[in-house]
Amino acid sequence: MADITHENIDRIWNSLIHYLPERTKLDAAIDFVKSLEDIGVDEDEIKASAEYDPKLEQAINTVFEDDEEEDYNSEE
Repeated sequence: MADITHENIDRIWNSLIHYLPERTKLDAAIDFVKSLEDIGVDEDEIKASAEYDPKLEQAINTVFEDDEEEDYNSEE
């Protein structure tokens, strides 16, 4: 698991978003969150970073909502 805190996530995200057009920020945020998850960043740290940016919050809700739906469907 990568030792990245929600403060680190905020710093990385803020260093990138200024270079992205508004229309692509949500897609970029979703890919960013998925990448954090793929490299083993703690889910609680990712979710805690939602408070820093609305696009990042929306992306986190999207990514982890999909995970919850998959878990729910697999239990049936």
